[in-house]
Amino acid sequence: MPSAPWIDGHLDLAYLAQQGLDLSRPTPDRNRFGVTLPALRTGGVRLALATLFTERGSSDLWGYPADGDAALASAAAIRQMEIYLDLERRGELVIVRRRADLAGDLAEGPLRVVVLMEGGDPIRSPEDVSRWFELGVRVVGLTWAMGSRWAGGNAADGPLSAGGREVVRALDAAGMLHDASHLSRAAFDGLMESTDRPVVASHSNCAAITADVPRHLTDAQIRAIASRGGLCGLNLFGKFLAQDRPALLADAVRHVLRVREVGGNGAIALGSDFDGGFTPLDCPVGVQRPEELPALDTALAQAGLAAAEREGFRAGNWLRVLRAALPA
Repeated sequence: MPSAPWIDGHLDLAYLAQQGLDLSRPTPDRNRFGVTLPALRTGGVRLALATLFTERGSSDLWGYPADGDAALASAAAIRQMEIYLDLERRGELVIVRRRADLAGDLAEGPLRVVVLMEGGDPIRSPEDVSRWFELGVRVVGLTWAMGSRWAGGNAADGPLSAGGREVVRALDAAGMLHDASHLSRAAFDGLMESTDRPVVASHSNCAAITADVPRHLTDAQIRAIASRGGLCGLNLFGKFLAQDRPALLADAVRHVLRVREVGGNGAIALGSDFDGGFTPLDCPVGVQRPEELPALDTALAQAGLAAAEREGFRAGNWLRVLRAALPA
């Protein structure tokens, strides 16, 4: 195992399990899947933000009707939460619920996961936030791409709704961390107006380098996130790194350097989204799966990042944010 552990800020582990992947074993199809628990250990990933990913309008196990039916959205997220709870019962991972769960050597023991709700429709009402907190959720993104009852998404423009503002207040009261990835530009502004707490973008890249579309962060958004002590997780989907050609390791480095330039060393982190609706072959040549993450660290060193900056990117910045956000 590499000596320096990694924290990956965005992995759709339960979604992958629902596609038939046995997370506990090496993948039988390396062109389709790269993420398994053994692969993460080999690559040094010892803590991950693991999602409850639910998709509006999908008939798959992770889906719910396009009208945003709250009960069915909640049921879809519960199915994924049960996957994490079952893996925890089997000793395959540990769900991080409080600050003390981050203590000790990350390299020791099973993978630790912080549960991230990606898409807020499973939250049936502001009062329902406490139920999800009790189940173990600690980070919430109010929408996936297609929007939710609470916020416009990057593929479904709209503001933070009045109900969404109430949910933000409930999340703040519970001590949840906000994830701004997938918010529309208007919903991002609404979130920043509705809370003074730290905000992260768990898996978003730079609009100044790739397309200037709501899926990517503007420099102003990066600065706003950094000003709260938040961070931006590098997404390794090739189309989010380079346009009109296959992405290379150098493109991933370019995005890290841009966030560092705009938001400072504390704003850089990893949020790979490995296998999150795409395959290893869709990632940059040289860092297509968890086992290849050390190559990204080497490339960042060659680009001039000091050892302390690279440690912050690998794990330190996520640890800082999580320690501040998690309940004592």
